[in-house]
Amino acid sequence: MPSRVLELGFGQGFGLALLAAANPHIAFEGHDFNADHVAHARELIDRAGLSNLTVAQTGFTEAAARGGDRDVDLVILHGVFGWLAPSVQGAILDIIRQRLRENGRVFVSYNCMPGWAPLAPIRQLVGELKRHIPGGSEAQVAAALDVLGALRRGNAPYFVANPSAARHVDEMLNADRAYLAHEYLAEHWDHFHFADLAARLRDAGLSYVATAVLVENFADHAVPQHFAPLVARFEDPVVRETLRDLIANRRFRRDLFGRGDAALDGPEQRRLLSRFSFALTVPRSRVSLTFRGPFGAIPAPAELYGPIVDLLAKHNASFDQLAALPPFGQAGSAVLLACLALLVDSGQILAFVPAAADPRPAKRFNRMVAESVKKGRVYGHLASPVAGTGLPVNDFALLALAAAFDDQADEPASAAQHALATVKGLGRRPSRDGRPIQDDAEALRFLAEHMTPVVEEQIPLWRRLGVL
Repeated sequence: MPSRVLELGFGQGFGLALLAAANPHIAFEGHDFNADHVAHARELIDRAGLSNLTVAQTGFTEAAARGGDRDVDLVILHGVFGWLAPSVQGAILDIIRQRLRENGRVFVSYNCMPGWAPLAPIRQLVGELKRHIPGGSEAQVAAALDVLGALRRGNAPYFVANPSAARHVDEMLNADRAYLAHEYLAEHWDHFHFADLAARLRDAGLSYVATAVLVENFADHAVPQHFAPLVARFEDPVVRETLRDLIANRRFRRDLFGRGDAALDGPEQRRLLSRFSFALTVPRSRVSLTFRGPFGAIPAPAELYGPIVDLLAKHNASFDQLAALPPFGQAGSAVLLACLALLVDSGQILAFVPAAADPRPAKRFNRMVAESVKKGRVYGHLASPVAGTGLPVNDFALLALAAAFDDQADEPASAAQHALATVKGLGRRPSRDGRPIQDDAEALRFLAEHMTPVVEEQIPLWRRLGVL
């Protein structure tokens, strides 16, 4: 369990604030050069009363110049490293050298090859157009889409020869313009081969630990079966991951690197697993045993998965308690681990190390999320102090949460009344199939229908997870 976490380039700061709220026993620190990002993060800190999170408007070169004393257990680099100049990437590596403890970890997510290979000319064109288009990013994105659309409609040979690029432009034409500006107008934009990024991080004393996409750490799911013998021939992780990237034509990676020896033998791994517990995040009635991996459907025998979710529907359970279920007496803990990995990867259960965390910061944070709904600001996750992480929520769940905090969610009808008042207070109407529902009685029936499963099934789960 980390005692201090550092995020470099935290964006709006919501994710960092959520983790701080869910883990009040851990110190969190964030650096970002964008003044608006820092101001928003500080607003979240103040509104939720978070005493274990500090953020600073700091460039990475400046932060590296301050040095450090190996005080951080985890460094987070989410979608940051590849968007920076080489000199600033070097500053990040300096920060890691100075501040990451022995056996510390670095999470890094980044655009990668070979999936970007046929798409890189699109990014190059947008960058060239940017230099010749006056105005702000909105005008630049609009002009670039006009040019790309004309090329696409005219069946330019590049798109004929690269169907994936043609599909990508189709997606761009319907994508959010702010996202496109972030993705395509940045001055620096690297799409790394895994081997190249691993070499850069090796300079900071790091070695590859695992992919952060849980299901891809299992050989049975990481590549199609007919490629498994080829990948298994190589023990070197760089060669192995390069093969996997080619097989999957991967465009984006989420990886964990570490300082120190990350290897665990069988008994050590089993002792570590015994520390973990698991909790359902969805009602039992909505658990799906249909899993999709990187290459299609993954078989999920009900006789293995059913007992797991049945027990978790009653109460949170430890790995040892789950291992004692009849199906795993013969199958063994390795089979249980693979089953749990798919359930966690699908977002239907959470894995956590039980800790006596103070639930009050998370509840303050979640109340802030609920209050934000009333002001028209929607945040898509809630903090769970039991699991130490976030839970995704949709608009109906957020409206029900706001009703619960106002003691108006004892039944779906009262939650629907509260939700309608919230929506009308924003000058809006509930919508069905994109069309506003003007009649209040019909709107109440619509809201109650969608809030019934939240009130009857989701809210009890939230209480078990410390959300409320």
